[in-house]
Amino acid sequence: MDFPSEQNPEEQKAEGKWTVEFEENFSSLEVGSEPENLFILDGAYAVSQEENDKRLTLPGSPVGDFGLLFGPRVREKSLELSFSFLATKKGRRLPALAAGLGGVRSYRFRLNAATKQIILSRQDVEIGREVYQLESGSWCRVRFQALPGDGENTRIRLKLWKRGEEEPEKWLFDEVDPSAFAGGKCALWGYPYAGTPIHFDDLKIESKAL
Repeated sequence: MDFPSEQNPEEQKAEGKWTVEFEENFSSLEVGSEPENLFILDGAYAVSQEENDKRLTLPGSPVGDFGLLFGPRVREKSLELSFSFLATKKGRRLPALAAGLGGVRSYRFRLNAATKQIILSRQDVEIGREVYQLESGSWCRVRFQALPGDGENTRIRLKLWKRGEEEPEKWLFDEVDPSAFAGGKCALWGYPYAGTPIHFDDLKIESKAL
């Protein structure tokens, strides 16, 4: 198998091989609007604002499974999704969220705040899980990658860290899945089990030729 070597974030970006396919920080959009460049599968997602910061918000009610797709259908390339999120608990109730690479049925991670776990899966088949405790009320950054290797193998990597802090060198997940990556759009899901809004910001999709 031939996969990218482990590098720190600065070295990876210095390669200059990643191409931005999609980027949205909601700063130019009207508050209360539904962004036209997002395909809302379900849920009342809309642009909201706090002080000078605009972001995409999923209301805390009703409770359910609410997702969206965005970006081009990227195929036969490495793919990276990065974004920020803010989720808040209420009493003993905690939210959950998820993100996908390659459409709704490909690689997905789901953060279950109530069980303090992140589960990585492909087509609902679990690849791995790690302990992770959500810091309620704090913005978090995410980098999620699918890196196709030789043959029918894909390297999946994931990082989460507090926004404003230095990106960690270590990946939370760094797994090789014995399946080819077909590519496709990226996806986000919010599960407002706590009855509080879930916010997303700084959406970016990047690709790199194999």
